[in-house]
Amino acid sequence: MAALFEAIFTWLGARVAHRHWRWGLAALCLLVAATFQFPKVNHAYAQLFAHTEALDEKLRRIGEQIAAPFARHSDVSSTHLAKMSFRLAVPLLARVLHLSLAQLLALQVLAGFAVFYQVAGLLEASLRDRVAAALLTLGLALTYFGYEYTYDLSGYFDGLGYAALIVALGSRRWPAIFGLVLAGGFVDERVLAASALLVFWYGARQHEWQVPGLLRFICTRPATAVYAAWLAYGALRLALAWRYGLHTPGGLVGASALFHSSWHELLALGFVTGLSSYWLPVVLAAALLAYQRRWLMLNLLLGSFAPIFGGAFAVTDITRSLAFGMPVALISLDLLGRHTTLAERRYLALVVLFFALLIPAYFTTGYLQYAGPVWLVLLRALAGRSYQ
Repeated sequence: MAALFEAIFTWLGARVAHRHWRWGLAALCLLVAATFQFPKVNHAYAQLFAHTEALDEKLRRIGEQIAAPFARHSDVSSTHLAKMSFRLAVPLLARVLHLSLAQLLALQVLAGFAVFYQVAGLLEASLRDRVAAALLTLGLALTYFGYEYTYDLSGYFDGLGYAALIVALGSRRWPAIFGLVLAGGFVDERVLAASALLVFWYGARQHEWQVPGLLRFICTRPATAVYAAWLAYGALRLALAWRYGLHTPGGLVGASALFHSSWHELLALGFVTGLSSYWLPVVLAAALLAYQRRWLMLNLLLGSFAPIFGGAFAVTDITRSLAFGMPVALISLDLLGRHTTLAERRYLALVVLFFALLIPAYFTTGYLQYAGPVWLVLLRALAGRSYQ
């Protein structure tokens, strides 16, 4: 069996040995994401081009925001529409660049390409091995985090928020980090909660996973860009609320959302599908820090993950909320890359990929969605049944 795996690793090594391996891998990841969670292309075509179906309410609202970004809307507080008042980055981008809704969706696909490309580079640097990096990047395409780029034809645009975090994870420039976190916050507020992971990452990277002092660790120069983005977001949000009367109601948030999810038995499923098999490196990294008795580093890692983790269970759409925390898996893999052998890293990558393939990419948002892989869609179509 070991010889078989070695042959597989050798074959994969030859595939990623060329200079532009990340370009091909990113394209493959997008193809896998679209194949294993087939997007609702028939409805998107009917809404955006044929106009034979009513536009999805989220896309309709984004269209309204493009026309009048700061207009107030009266929505039921527990709905997604009510939470969109300050999610202005996408409408403003479309307004400035004169993009249609279809072009915005295409832009999100391009963002997915950039994310997979960036993740491959980050993992190669962390694991010092292209084979393990390629396997783990491909595994992401089988998770909700990965398929959001090709499956989201309804207008959530979470993929752009994920992209802001991942690009910031690989950036060292203060203005870029500031702009990405600030813009990401106006894509979805969960970017701000997840950006605490960026603060941890910049400290861990600069100090080689040591804590020379708490203030030195959390006050690196890149981290100050994150703090500045938080302050700028807060100031802009207050200004918009004062000038235009925009607000975000708190319906079905907090204890009421937690009760709703527990009543519908979605807590465990939302937890699993949020990071899918990428919980494994997080658990292993935490166990390693505990074994080494590096309690401060362990608490910093868990503490930086806590805002997005806790926030995910304070709303009903647990899956898409936890997916904003995917950087914790990449950060954990960086630690594991420093304490494992090449063979161990490759076998870990195989295990993560295997279980990412095994775990269905369900999406919990107060109820359950699952579109299914392309062959399941074809079987349903042949049987004369809708794949919705």
